[in-house]
Amino acid sequence: MSAGSFFLAGLMQGARPGAEVADQDYRRRLHEVIKRHRPDAVVHDPAEIFADWFGADEARIRAAHAGLAGQPVVRRDRLDPAVLDLIAGFHRMADLAAASQVCVAWLPGREPSMGTAAEMQRAYLAGRTVVAVTQLRQTLAVLACSTVIVPDLAAFEQWLVSDGRSP
Repeated sequence: MSAGSFFLAGLMQGARPGAEVADQDYRRRLHEVIKRHRPDAVVHDPAEIFADWFGADEARIRAAHAGLAGQPVVRRDRLDPAVLDLIAGFHRMADLAAASQVCVAWLPGREPSMGTAAEMQRAYLAGRTVVAVTQLRQTLAVLACSTVIVPDLAAFEQWLVSDGRSP
């Protein structure tokens, strides 16, 4: 496997309400492992990318997003432009997952992530390698959109060292 490009898909919001997010330290750990074995690899981290894309408008986007909680029915044609910008960013992120050579999907514990599932599917349908780091090996969406499923970071590193052959 060449150095290539890696997309770090993974749990951000999960089942949390509003703007609450899961611990994102796994992104740093994945990045370190990839760079240790593929120093020339390009690593796309959505958390960093979203901060670059939307950092200047974060307060406006958070306020518009928070406003959705009070709406019993949400219609796209009535969404605040800030939310539409966020949605467009989500689609751009899925495009980036599909353009990367490897999509690494971090799904800890048994917590689902719809955004990660969308990124995995886009990458898989684009013919990319999708490595799911998860215990969810019986979840149909994970099975359907993964090239390989490993249980933890150590197994991912072993897979990476073996040039993408199963550990």
